[in-house]
Amino acid sequence: MEEIFVPALGMAMDNAVLLEWLKRPGDSVSVGEVVAVIETDKTTLDLPAETAGVLGRHRYAINDEVPAGNTLCVVLAPGEVEA
Repeated sequence: MEEIFVPALGMAMDNAVLLEWLKRPGDSVSVGEVVAVIETDKTTLDLPAETAGVLGRHRYAINDEVPAGNTLCVVLAPGEVEA
């Protein structure tokens, strides 16, 4: 299971806004495929999957503020179940 989370981009970054989901829960994802887009106070970032698998549930909705370090979703390996 791989977590896709909001990276901390600097000491001043506390939150990001989830702008868009590009994949839905249950969708297959490949390595490097962008699953979500976030916006910080300085930039817009694409968040890619680092492993192939199936996208788990969305933990935040579009326009939610997400604290740096928090998990947006997970990528599940074949046969893996999200807890």
